[in-house]
Amino acid sequence: MDEDSRMIKVKRVEAFVMPTPPYVPVITCHLEDGRQFHLYYVPLEVVIAINKLQGEAYDVERESIFDLLPTLEKELLNVLSKRIGSVYIDEIDFDTMLYSATVEILADGVKIKRKMIPSHAVFLALMLGKNIYVKGELIKYQEYFERTHEY
Repeated sequence: MDEDSRMIKVKRVEAFVMPTPPYVPVITCHLEDGRQFHLYYVPLEVVIAINKLQGEAYDVERESIFDLLPTLEKELLNVLSKRIGSVYIDEIDFDTMLYSATVEILADGVKIKRKMIPSHAVFLALMLGKNIYVKGELIKYQEYFERTHEY
């Protein structure tokens, strides 16, 4: 398997808002090979929810679905955990410059794959303790883009 099609495992996820304008919400995936992969302009509620999952205290006036899901009954989360497999950030649409993630779901004994918004898929994986992977080609493209473009 060539490096571009290889899936690189995410070891740690960090979610934050850039501290300088334009205050962009970001998810950084720290990869097993020491590199990083960034998802920019993710929904702020996902950043907050990931940080809450990781033990940070947040006081919000109105909760989102991302705040509610981790508080569900353990039985329901266990069922969900048995159905959801790994998450793969594996595609980019060059027209929109948006990434997609694939989530494995076990349904009636069959493994199916569904496309998801990557930030939502990362949250789901973190909530359920599932593995997250990023396609080597996307990491390579992002590194090239960051080297060749001024911000």
